[in-house]
Amino acid sequence: MTTVLWVTVAAVWFGGMTWLSHQAGPETSRTSRELAEELHSLLPGVETDALNILLRKAAHPILFAGLAMFIGLALRSAGCRTGLLPAGIAQLLWCWGDEVTKRMVPGRHFAWLDVGLNAVGTLLGSGAVLLLG
Repeated sequence: MTTVLWVTVAAVWFGGMTWLSHQAGPETSRTSRELAEELHSLLPGVETDALNILLRKAAHPILFAGLAMFIGLALRSAGCRTGLLPAGIAQLLWCWGDEVTKRMVPGRHFAWLDVGLNAVGTLLGSGAVLLLG
């Protein structure tokens, strides 16, 4: 049952992060801007524009770390320790693929910086699963 739960969480997380990542430019800008404005009321000393940029960049490693952790936990709960390396490699390829596919979305573009942020999140999430044993 635990394996099914983690696989489900990983699949839902992947779907959600991919949906967010592939929103049209104006839509994703509006979403992050609204969240930055909400956070600004909690952090009045930080400019809304700075919060918006931080949110847009922090989303990459946070979302990819979550995906790596959920996939790792699914594999671990299934007793499939040898699957961690192939899964990690597949996730690192998706770090690039996520950005490449944005070229097809109006108002979105490919960015190597974002590929790197995705990879950092993947490595941190995978590392966390390995450290947990």
